Amino acid sequence: MNELHRCHRGPRCAQHETDPHHPGIKRGAPINPAEGLCDACTRHLRQAIVDMPRDYLDLETAITGTCDGLRQLVAGTPELPVPISLTIAALQAELLHEAQCWAESVADVLGIDWDTQAAQRSRPGRVLERAKRVLTGGLSAFLALRGAVHTGWSYGEWITLDRDGLDGALVLLDLHHRARALTGQTRLIEQVPTPCPRCEQQALQRVNGSDTFTCAACGRPYSWDEYRKLCTLLADRREGAAA
Repeated sequence: MNELHRCHRGPRCAQHETDPHHPGIKRGAPINPAEGLCDACTRHLRQAIVDMPRDYLDLETAITGTCDGLRQLVAGTPELPVPISLTIAALQAELLHEAQCWAESVADVLGIDWDTQAAQRSRPGRVLERAKRVLTGGLSAFLALRGAVHTGWSYGEWITLDRDGLDGALVLLDLHHRARALTGQTRLIEQVPTPCPRCEQQALQRVNGSDTFTCAACGRPYSWDEYRKLCTLLADRREGAAA
């Protein structure tokens, strides 16, 4: 019997399936290759790449305070609070950096000239437009990338990252989702790393700005105080069992 392979996006797969033995767990859609994305997620990735210049522009518009969705988010204030402005600017910088990293790697595979120094001196819109053309034109090469060495900013310092094209796909999809959330086009949902105190599945979620946590597995909602108390009880119970 052939081994069943699944979309690399896992529970965030556009066509995810519920595990028949664990109803609270979502699996990526079945795929033929050992590693890759399903057709639906591949289409979503292509659209996320196509939207990179527009996402950057929407974020720029949000910083000026003229985006309706973001104005509502900050309660109609004429100027964005500093933390939100910094968050948007950081996301713009991350989008530009990641687009350049992956476009340069794909261009190298395809034999296309990509001048990193010139890109750094160019306007963000022009860089993102060219990155879009390289990545959409070489999407298969992008997903097949292995051992791409990039630099990235982590915990206050530049580090070297060894990544592959599937890592890049998840990064660009996540950046697209975050850009849409910050510009009021969709809700930003935070995945909480702590297991649900009730069913102990790692499926807790919180909509950005909400004080309520909800478990996607058992459906149990928690207020912040209730969540904190139940997590403390769960930790104490586990420590007691380990003793």
